[in-house]
Amino acid sequence: MDLRIQNLSYSSLLQLHACPRKFQLQKLNAAVDLDEDTSSSVTFSFGHTVGVGVATLLETDSLDTAIFKAFLEWKPELFADNPRQAKSFWLAVLALQKFHDLRETGFLEEWELMYFEGKPAIELSFIILLPNGFKYRGFVDAVLRNKETGEIMVLECKTTSASTVYSAQYKNSAQAVGYSVVLDHLCPDLSSYQVLYLPYKTKAREFEPMLFNKSYLSRALWLRELLLDCDTIMMYEEAGIYPMHGESCLDFFRECEYFNLCTLPTERLTSPLNAEEETVLLKEHTTFQFQVPISALIEAQLAKDI
Repeated sequence: MDLRIQNLSYSSLLQLHACPRKFQLQKLNAAVDLDEDTSSSVTFSFGHTVGVGVATLLETDSLDTAIFKAFLEWKPELFADNPRQAKSFWLAVLALQKFHDLRETGFLEEWELMYFEGKPAIELSFIILLPNGFKYRGFVDAVLRNKETGEIMVLECKTTSASTVYSAQYKNSAQAVGYSVVLDHLCPDLSSYQVLYLPYKTKAREFEPMLFNKSYLSRALWLRELLLDCDTIMMYEEAGIYPMHGESCLDFFRECEYFNLCTLPTERLTSPLNAEEETVLLKEHTTFQFQVPISALIEAQLAKDI
C-alpha cells in the first residue's frame, strides 16, 4: 500500500467517511486547478496561523510576539486571500487582536498553561502507531490547568466562515477524544477532562467558546473505530476501488476540486511515491513529541478501569 494512504489524521478520516475517492486522491496528491489550490491553501493556512497565534498569546501575553509567530506560520503569498470566506493573513491578525481583547476582559484568567519537559504545553504533536503500517497523527493547540481546582482543559482553536456554529459540530468529535493520548503523559491518573472549542467566525469576526466534558470511557470506542477505519481502507485497496460518494460532490455550496476528474484512472491524476518522499514518510514519526503504539493505549485504558 502507498505510504501516503497510511498516514491518517482526524481531517483525513473525515474525508474518508464523506467520500473515499476524494480521500484517495488527496492522499496521492492528485493535480487540481491552480485557482482552487490557492484558495484551499489560504483556507488551510488561516486556521493554522490563528491557532499558533492564540497559543503564543496564552504563553506570552504579547500581541506583537503572536503576530510575528503567525507571520512565520503563514505559507501562501502574504497578500493571498480568500474573500468568499473572509480569510487572509491580515484577517488572521485581526482574529488575534480579537482574542487579545478577550484576554484583557478576563477570559481564561483562572487557567494557566501546563508544562511538559520544561516547556509550555502548546502545539503538542502525537502519533499513534497502528497495525499494518498505519499511523494516526494529531496536534493539540494547548493544555491548561485550573489554578484553583487543578482541572485539566484542552484548548482547540477553530476557524469557520459560517455565520452560525452549533454545539453538535463539536460535542461528539472524535478529535477531542484523541487528545487523551497527550494527557496520558501529562496527567497519567486523569479520568476525565474538558475541551474548550474556540471557533472564530471569520465573517462575524468573533469567537464563540464552547465547553465540553470528556471521559476516558469514550476512548475505548474511539480506538476500535480507528482500527475499523484502517480495515476499511485495506478493503478498498484489496478491491482496487475507492467508492465515490456523489452526495459529497457539493460541499458548502462549492464543487469538489476533483469534480469531473475523479472518474478518470488514478494513475492519470497522480504520481507514484518517489524515493525522497518515501524516506520522509518512513522517518516522520520520529519528529512527533508523543509516539505511542496502539497496544500501549489499550493497556493504559485497561489499567484505568473506566
